[in-house]
Amino acid sequence: MDSSASPAPPAAPPPPPATAAYAAPPAPQVVHHYHHPEKSGGTAALLEAIPGLFQVFGIGHMYAGNVGTGLLFMFGYWMVAFVNFLLCFIIIGFFTWPLCWVAMMIISPLTAANSCKSR
Repeated sequence: MDSSASPAPPAAPPPPPATAAYAAPPAPQVVHHYHHPEKSGGTAALLEAIPGLFQVFGIGHMYAGNVGTGLLFMFGYWMVAFVNFLLCFIIIGFFTWPLCWVAMMIISPLTAANSCKSR
């Protein structure tokens, strides 16, 4: 017997029929990039300071895109104001409430303006 003779390899399956699904090149992938305009730090500061005159803080943070921070400033200040209101019954609230309001009028617009710059 001759060892160089090996059995024939199995026949390859026939190629798929040439239809439109096989012949068309893949479609290019389209990526949409949406441009978000940069937020103004001055607008954020004004949206904090003007409503802050009426004891409402946090709107400038929401404008800057920090909704959680804005809600924290808003409800946090209202909680502090309520405690200061209760402290008014023992006179100390008449001193602490204006101090807290002035501190918020300084801190809140500055942080809102800075958060616009970091985005």
